[in-house]
Amino acid sequence: MPSKIIPEELKEEIRDYYQSSPMTISSVAKHFSLSDPTIVKILRDIPRWTRAQINSPNLDERFFQYINTEAKAYFLGLIISDGNVYDPEVSKEGAKGRQKSISITLDLNDEYMLNEFKKHVKSNTSVGHDSRGCGQIAVRSNKMAEDLAKWGIVPRKSFSTYLPEGISDDMMPHLFRGIFDGDGSIQMKQIETRYLHAMSYCGTHRLMQDMCDYLNIHLNLENELHVYDYKNKELSEFKIQRINDILKFGEWMYKDATIFLTRKHDKYLEFKKHYSLDS
Repeated sequence: MPSKIIPEELKEEIRDYYQSSPMTISSVAKHFSLSDPTIVKILRDIPRWTRAQINSPNLDERFFQYINTEAKAYFLGLIISDGNVYDPEVSKEGAKGRQKSISITLDLNDEYMLNEFKKHVKSNTSVGHDSRGCGQIAVRSNKMAEDLAKWGIVPRKSFSTYLPEGISDDMMPHLFRGIFDGDGSIQMKQIETRYLHAMSYCGTHRLMQDMCDYLNIHLNLENELHVYDYKNKELSEFKIQRINDILKFGEWMYKDATIFLTRKHDKYLEFKKHYSLDS
């Protein structure tokens, strides 16, 4: 049986239709009442839409290409601490061609921040819940994963993270705040007549050392910061403990901030109130 002859005018219409917005080959075939193989032949010279573009046509896949806004710096920090890049070709056999994905997992109380991330990257992905009951969002995008790799965020990064280079000083408070909201804490407790307080971070030794070095150079704290390595553990930690140093760091990190975990910011405000440090 001879193959159906498609007029050149119709072929051009099909190409224009496909390029007008992200869509699948099957949806084009259905629209023109043709077979998938026929559409594939007509579109053989046209770059294919990725699954990420089809599922989230407005997704800003270049969000992490340049770290030049508060949101980009903050979420880069959050991904360094509580995020993950998944490459199916590295992690699973027979997954060739599947998109890489970027995920962030947070406690249910902080789930609103996942929706904030979703809004900023313009993703249609729903926030779900993992087996631990935590909130999680996963965005599929090879481009986004490639850009994150430039900042040191790669698959299986848990023990190899470091402070990204090439980020301007005006973006660093937002980056530190993102890391703080993932792997930082502020402790305050009353022990008899003493009031103990500290702001701390934990992570890889290199990341902690990089952060200490940056703060020691740029913030001129009263106490020089040092990294503490846990015995028989892969993680390291550093603490800011002097009242004036906590205040200086906190004011630097939260200055002009619009994106942060409320519960941690509230704890910092509680610290300031206790010592009557409100300006």
